[in-house]
Amino acid sequence: MKILLPIGLLPLVSMGAFAGDGQQSDNTPSLTALTHATLVLSPGQQLNDATLVIEKNRIKAILPNNDVPAGAYVINLKGYTVYPGFIDPYSDYAIEYKPTTEKYEPPVYEIKRIGGNAANGAIHAEKDWFSYVYPDNKAAAKWLNNGFTSVQSAYMDGIFRGTGVSLSLADKTANQVIYKARTQQFISFDKGSSPQDYPSSLMGSIALIRQTFSDARWYNENMAKAKEYPEMQAPEFNIALEKLGSLKNTGAIFETTDLNNQLRAAKLLKTEKLPIHLLGNGQEYARVDELRQYNPQIILPLNYPAAPDVTDEEKANNTTLSELRHWERAPSNAAVLAKNKIPFAFTQHGIDASAFWPRLKSAVSAGLSEQQALAALTTEAANVAGIDDIAGKIAPGYMADLVVAKGNLFTDGSIVSVWTQGEQHKLVPDSAQWAGEYVLNLGTLELTLNLDVPQSATGKASGTLSAGDAELKVSHLTITEDKVTFSAELTAAGISGISRFSLWRDQQGLQGRHIGADGSIEPINGKPLLTEAAETTAAKKTESAAPTYLSKQVYPVQAFGVASLPQAENLLIKNATVWTSTDAGVLANTDVLVSDGKIKQIGQNLSAPANYQTIDASGLHLSAGIIDEHSHIAINGGVNEGTDAVTAEVRIGDVLDPDAVAIYRSLAGGVTTANLLHGSANPIGGQAQVIQLRWGETAEGLKFKQAKPGIKFALGENVKQSNWGERFSKRFPQTRMGVKALFTDAFNAAKEYQEQREDYAELRSREKRRTLEPRPNLRLDTVAEVLDSARDVHIHSYVQSEILMFLRLAEQFDFRVKTFTHVLEGYKVAPELAAHGAGGSTFADWWAYKFEVYDAIPQNACLMARKGVVTSINSDDYEMQRRLNQEAAKSVMYCDMQPEEAWKMVTINPAKQLGVDNITGSVETGKQADLVLWDHNPLSAYAKTKAVWIAGKRYFDREQNTQLTQDIAVEKAALIQKVLSSDAQRKQGEKATKLPEPIWECDTEYHAWDSHKEAL
Repeated sequence: MKILLPIGLLPLVSMGAFAGDGQQSDNTPSLTALTHATLVLSPGQQLNDATLVIEKNRIKAILPNNDVPAGAYVINLKGYTVYPGFIDPYSDYAIEYKPTTEKYEPPVYEIKRIGGNAANGAIHAEKDWFSYVYPDNKAAAKWLNNGFTSVQSAYMDGIFRGTGVSLSLADKTANQVIYKARTQQFISFDKGSSPQDYPSSLMGSIALIRQTFSDARWYNENMAKAKEYPEMQAPEFNIALEKLGSLKNTGAIFETTDLNNQLRAAKLLKTEKLPIHLLGNGQEYARVDELRQYNPQIILPLNYPAAPDVTDEEKANNTTLSELRHWERAPSNAAVLAKNKIPFAFTQHGIDASAFWPRLKSAVSAGLSEQQALAALTTEAANVAGIDDIAGKIAPGYMADLVVAKGNLFTDGSIVSVWTQGEQHKLVPDSAQWAGEYVLNLGTLELTLNLDVPQSATGKASGTLSAGDAELKVSHLTITEDKVTFSAELTAAGISGISRFSLWRDQQGLQGRHIGADGSIEPINGKPLLTEAAETTAAKKTESAAPTYLSKQVYPVQAFGVASLPQAENLLIKNATVWTSTDAGVLANTDVLVSDGKIKQIGQNLSAPANYQTIDASGLHLSAGIIDEHSHIAINGGVNEGTDAVTAEVRIGDVLDPDAVAIYRSLAGGVTTANLLHGSANPIGGQAQVIQLRWGETAEGLKFKQAKPGIKFALGENVKQSNWGERFSKRFPQTRMGVKALFTDAFNAAKEYQEQREDYAELRSREKRRTLEPRPNLRLDTVAEVLDSARDVHIHSYVQSEILMFLRLAEQFDFRVKTFTHVLEGYKVAPELAAHGAGGSTFADWWAYKFEVYDAIPQNACLMARKGVVTSINSDDYEMQRRLNQEAAKSVMYCDMQPEEAWKMVTINPAKQLGVDNITGSVETGKQADLVLWDHNPLSAYAKTKAVWIAGKRYFDREQNTQLTQDIAVEKAALIQKVLSSDAQRKQGEKATKLPEPIWECDTEYHAWDSHKEAL
C-alpha cells in the first residue's frame, strides 16, 4: 500500500525512554519514499524526478523511475531539491564538560599531577570527548536551521585539547548520535584556562608543542620496547603522551586565528609528517601560494569583517588600508582557495549562525562555484570529520541525513526541512509549501492564483487571483498544510456573486471544488506554474559577472605592499663617494659594479657591460647596508618567555612577522640586516634570529640563514625580577649572585645531559643492551650548543661586576661570549672584553634611565673601541633603528672618533658580531651587494636614502616610495567610497578582536592570550 503525504506530514513517533530495552515498540513505518525529487547525490552528480527510499535511519535505495516500494510512506517532493546533509567539522556542540580549576596563587610554575596527566596544564591530549557527549536539541538548532545534520566536536581549551568526536544532530541519546567516537586531536597556540604561567608567549606555545611532539615519540617508542624487552625500564606513565602516540593515524586539527599562525601551524604539522588540517582565518587569499606548498585542508569559517567605520574624517584617517582591502576581498577567499586547488570545508565556528547563508551566497557571487560550495558542506567536510563512509553523500547504506530545499539553495533558494537519521525537522511552516503561482481550470475559465506564504510562523499569507487581465478580489484566505480555501468576486470573469474555493494536492496535481453563489459545485483542476528547468536549478551553475576589485593584490596586504618581489639588478654605480667599512676608508669618485647579487668590481672609470643599468651617483654617497645587532621588530606574540629562568627552547625564528611595516620603514633608513633577540626577562632566554629586511618576503624568506645561530642571555635587574612587583618573588634567582648560580646549574645540567646521551649511544653500540633512552630535552640541547660553541651568546648587560662574572664563567666552561649587548659599563672592563674576544654592542647616549645605568657615559663606544673591542651601536628600539646612521655619528661628536670608524659600528662591526662579516657589512669585491645610496654624508642628520639593495635587489627606492604614497591615497579614497555606497548586508561582519601587535621592547612581558599586556 502506498500512502501519499505532502511534505512535512511524515508522522514522528517517539520510541520512549525504554524503547531500547524493548519496553515500547516503534510504530514508525520502516520505509519512507521521497518521490519526484531532484536528488543531488554528491557534488556534480544529480538525478531529476527520482525517488529516495529511507529505511529506519539509513538510505535504502535510489530509484530513478519513481517505482515506490509497497507499504512505503510517500512524500511527493516535486519541485524540491534534496541534498546530502551538511557537516560542520569544527564545533563544541554537545560537549558537557566543566574543567576543574585548582586555586593557584600566581605566578604558577607547576601544577598538580593527577592521574598521569601532562606536566603542563595546557596539555589535555588524553581527553576523549565522546565520553562527554550529551545531545541538546535546543543547541543543535543553530546548525539544523542552516542544513547541518552532523558535526565534529571537542572542548576548545588548551594547546593539546583532546580527541574530537563526530556526531549526528538528531534528537536522540548519545549512544545513537555518535558517528565516530575518536576523530582527530585538536590543537591550538592558546593555552586557555591553564593556570600555569608557561607558556606566556606565542613562541613559548610553539616550543611546548615541539617538545610535546618529541616527548610523545620518545615515550611511545620506549614503552613499546619495554613491552618487548621485560628487562628494560619503562618511562613513567603519562596518559597524555600515550594518546599522542596515535596521531599519525588520527591526525590533528590546528586552530589558528591569523594567517601567520596558520602557516606556523602548517609547518609544525609538516615537520611531524602529519596530515595538515587547519582552521581557517579568512585571509588565506593573501598568501595562498605559500599556503599551497603545505598541501593543507582548511576548515573555513565565513568570518567576513564588518565594514570599517569611515563616516567621518577622523574615523576614515584611523582606518588602515589593510582593513579596507580585507573588507573588500574577504568574500573571495573561498574562491581563491578553490582556484588554487586547496581543499576546504565550511564551518559556522566564530560567526553568528544567521550570517552563514548570506555569507556563503556572497562567496558564490565572488566566484566560488555552487559545486565547490556543496563539496565544502558535504564531501570535504565528511572527510575532515572522519565520517565519509556514512555521511556527505546520498547513497545506499549512508545515513539518511538530508537537506530539502526549494529553489537554488546557493542563489535565491531556501531550506524547507532537514532530516537527521531518517527523521524530519521542519524549518518552515507546513503551509509554506503552497507559496507560488498556479493555473486553475474552472470549466472553460482559466484563472491564475498567486499565493505569497511567509517562511515563518508569524507572517501572514496573502493571495491574488486573475482571469486574463482582470484582477479578482480575494478574501477569507486560509492556508493549512494540506488545504487552501478562499473566497473571490468573479464578476469580472463572467460569474456573478462571491465564489468559494477549496484546493488540495494529490498525485495527479492540484484538485479542488468551486462553490458558486447559487450553491452549485464544480470540480477544479490545476497545476503549479513551475517549469521543469526551474525544478532542476540546484545543480545548474549560476553564471554571474566576475567581481571587480578596487584594492590591489599585494603582499603584505597593507600599505606599501608589493605586487612581486624585486629581481637582482645588473648595475654600475658611478662617481659615488664610497664608504667601504674597510681599511680603505672612504673612496671619492668611485664606481661599483654589481651583478648576480654580488659586488663584482670597485674602481674608477669602470665601463658597464651590455644590458647593465648605470646610475650616476655624482654628489651621492654609497655604503654597505646598516646592521642592527639588537632589535625586536617583526615579532608576533611576545618578545619574552619570562615564565621560567631558562627558556632556551623558544625561538624568535618561529614568530617572525613578515607583515610588520617596521621592515619597510627600517629599510627606508638604510637598514638591511637585524638580529632579532628574545627579551631580557630571564637569565637564559630564547634563540635569536638574524633577518635581512627583504620586504614582501615570507617569514622564512626573511631569515639570514648563513648567520651563526645565537641566543639571548641577560644579566641585571630584569632577570632577578627587581621591578616585577611583589607577586614575583618565588622564582630563582632573586639576586645577582643567584644569577651566576643559575647559569652554573644550567651549564652543568647541559653537560650532564650530553654525557647521558653519549653514554646511552655508546652502551647501545657496544653491548646491544636494551636500556631506556634519555628523554630528548630541547631546552638542554640548546644550552649544550652554547657549551659546544655552536651557538653564540648575545648577553644583555650593564654593570661591570656582572660582565666580569660572566666572562669568567664562560672561560670556566670553555666557550667565548660573542657580544655583550648594552654593556653600558663596558668602558670599565674594556681590556678584559678585548682579551676574551667579546664584542660590545651599546647605545650611543642612553643613560640614567634606571639604577643600573647610572654610570653610563656617552664615550663608552669610543673607549671600548680604543681597547680593541669590536664595538657596534644597536637600537633595541622600533623607532631608533631607522636612524642608526645618526646614532653612529654621536661618537664623532662625543669623543672625536674618525667618521669611517664610527660608520663601521653600524656595518662591519655588527656583521662580525653576527658571524656574517664574510658575506656583508662592507663594500668589498665578492661580498653580497647589500648597499645604500645616500643623498648626503650618511653620518649627517640630513641624510636620506635614495635606494637600498639587498643581494643586488632593490627593496626600497625613494622615487617609487613617493609614487606608492600617492597611489595609496587614491586607492584608500576609492575603497572608502565603496564602503559608504555598499548596502547594509555587505557592511555586516565580525568586529576586529585581535589587538594590534605591540611595539616590543627588551623588557616587555606580554601575556599573549590575556586581554592586556604588562610592561615590566
